[in-house]
Amino acid sequence: MANSPNTESQNKENADRTPQDLEAEISRLRSDLANLTKQIGAAGTQSFDTAKAVAQQSVDRLRTNAQDLEEQVVARVQEKPLTALAVAAAVGYFFALINRR
Repeated sequence: MANSPNTESQNKENADRTPQDLEAEISRLRSDLANLTKQIGAAGTQSFDTAKAVAQQSVDRLRTNAQDLEEQVVARVQEKPLTALAVAAAVGYFFALINRR
């Protein structure tokens, strides 16, 4: 298999490199890798912060909805306490039947 002109020129360039050139190349690669790692870390932190903010908003919304639901239940129980007691007894009986099996 014949070498292409590009491969031959690359081989000549590699042969002409000194150990100092190789050390400089390695140093440059390490620096690039460190910068890339920092950039990835910053992007990850930003994504995490965004996800955390969205999750907090969802929790706040759920908490508000739960409080509204609680207020509605309390109002209904105060309006019709006997009906609420009958519903609670029926639900308890239903769960007892389910747990028995």
